[in-house]
Amino acid sequence: MSNHFIYLNGEIMPAERAAISPFDVGLLRGYAVFDLLRTINGVPFLLKEHLRRLHSSADMLGLRVPISDTTVTRVIEELLELNAHTEATVRLLLTGGVSSDGMHFDPATPTFMIMTAELHSPPASIYTDGAKLTLVEHTREIPEAKTTNYLTKLLGDAKTAEEGSLELLYHTGGIVTEGASASVFFVRDGCILAPREHVLHGTMGAFVLDLARRDYEIRATEVSVSDALNADEVFLTSTTRDIVPIVRIDKHIIGEGTPGPIVRDLMDRYRIAASGA
Repeated sequence: MSNHFIYLNGEIMPAERAAISPFDVGLLRGYAVFDLLRTINGVPFLLKEHLRRLHSSADMLGLRVPISDTTVTRVIEELLELNAHTEATVRLLLTGGVSSDGMHFDPATPTFMIMTAELHSPPASIYTDGAKLTLVEHTREIPEAKTTNYLTKLLGDAKTAEEGSLELLYHTGGIVTEGASASVFFVRDGCILAPREHVLHGTMGAFVLDLARRDYEIRATEVSVSDALNADEVFLTSTTRDIVPIVRIDKHIIGEGTPGPIVRDLMDRYRIAASGA
């Protein structure tokens, strides 16, 4: 980390020199939001969309990003140049800042960090053979905001590893919502079903649905666990994994147990669109 730089509260500095207060409510209470984007050919991908979602998440928690989007963009460019990644992830983290009593904070003095890291690609087999999801009953607190609360996901990592799953699939009251760190979509009779409520709307998911819209019907709706298990195709989207075909949920095989024609078509469309980004 000696050659790595981050941005913290107005200054770009070596990572080993960066520190936040032990009284920060992001640390004490988990009162924080973030967003994560990636580069393609060294250029931040869907940056405007990620910034829009960061502001939306911040608004839900009564927080405000303390610098302009123009400054955020300039800082990201400087960090990418300094850290010289092959391809990178960029993490934008906003907390409520220092609290005198561990409960109350001043929205005018948040903690804001920007960090970059090397992007590590998932194994190629998940794209060619498909992946598995594991059902877990859970609804994230303030699900429409991208908060730093990943307790259920982190606790579930051992379970997914044991079962050979890529991701947890959240459901509540028999209704499927989202993956632990991804958006999930279901295909039935040529129509793409997008879970409608109590979900974080993904930037990659929106991008992929735009690619699909000219040829496929898309319906934002409730998706039951039964609908999910009996879907013709299932796929997830995320910033670091793009589009991943899902061929199994728990012990249930999806479709023919191989990536289906619609998800393969969308993967091709995404590759073409991303290569020109």
